[in-house]
Amino acid sequence: MKTNTISRSGKSAIKKVSANKTKPKGVGRVERSFFPGKELPRIYGPGDTNALESGFLPAWVSKNKKSIEADLLEYGAILFRGFQISSAQEFEDVALSLDKNLKTDYLGTSPRNKVTQFVHTASELPPHYPIMQHAEMSFLDKPPRKLMFFCAVAPNAHGETPIADLRKIYEDLDPDLIKKFESKGVKYIRKYDGPNASRYNLWKTKRWDEMFSTKEKKQVEKIAAQQRFQVEWLPEDGLKLTNKQVAVRKHPIAKTKAWHNHSQVFHQDAARLEYAKILKQQGTIRSLILAGVLYVLTFLKKKLVEPKDQDTNVIFGDDSVISVSEMSKVSQTFWKHLSIFSWQKGDVLLIDNYSISHGRLPFSGPREILVTWTD
Repeated sequence: MKTNTISRSGKSAIKKVSANKTKPKGVGRVERSFFPGKELPRIYGPGDTNALESGFLPAWVSKNKKSIEADLLEYGAILFRGFQISSAQEFEDVALSLDKNLKTDYLGTSPRNKVTQFVHTASELPPHYPIMQHAEMSFLDKPPRKLMFFCAVAPNAHGETPIADLRKIYEDLDPDLIKKFESKGVKYIRKYDGPNASRYNLWKTKRWDEMFSTKEKKQVEKIAAQQRFQVEWLPEDGLKLTNKQVAVRKHPIAKTKAWHNHSQVFHQDAARLEYAKILKQQGTIRSLILAGVLYVLTFLKKKLVEPKDQDTNVIFGDDSVISVSEMSKVSQTFWKHLSIFSWQKGDVLLIDNYSISHGRLPFSGPREILVTWTD
């Protein structure tokens, strides 16, 4: 008579399966805080050793989306710090857990390199050049809803990505100036070289084929029409884009108003005004020299090149000039509300692009910040 028995090999197999069982990802505690004396960003950090495990963050985010969205709506920026995120692909995994609707189309002016399917370098502009505060692609009818940054290589000094609350900029700016911007809107003028042009030019960012990801002019015109860009083809295969846009936007969910334009980036005095502030903040010989150089170059540029012929410029929507004093007020208000913090390797910064601006301070040495975005 046969009896049912379990073989030794069967017992070993059962033990092996049991030994390899792992606890579900995302089981751990996350603590929330702020930098001392700062209202931005909201910081999420590991609350126990389970939260330090690889793969924890995307799993935890997927389980806690409602509370993350609530914090993002209120504060506008969340910094995930101290988690095990060490590569572009791991960053993309976190980004996808935050929002599945990641995009790759980029009609901005900064040169960027693609790293993974959805992740790019944040900017390939020279490290000495400042990137003024702005909401990503605010010159479009529908800018990205969220931005996500990742620190792959932290700079040794400087190179921060400051952020500011655009809702507070709107509330704190001179009421008459706000009224002027809000009623008139802004007009952007941008000029780009063609596919065969040299990459080196002191005032340019990238060529039109890099911006539109095509060398076909008909395709460029089609994409431009979708964005309400007026297209003018220039001699030597150049391209001029002009478009009028609002200066203030309402948040699509909260309905709060925020300063939301690129005037502080494209204005002919923007970089000079920015470096005057950077000199005070960094206080280095390098920043002193660069502030002086930019002052001289801006002076020469304004003397030698008509505003309509400059590669980037911004004016009011009725074609009147935005004065230096008006631009100075905008710059001062931004610096009043600026939150500057040093990057740490593995940081992931989530930004509500309708509420929070970002920029980049000059640096030297290695630095690698990656970015992705949603519509």
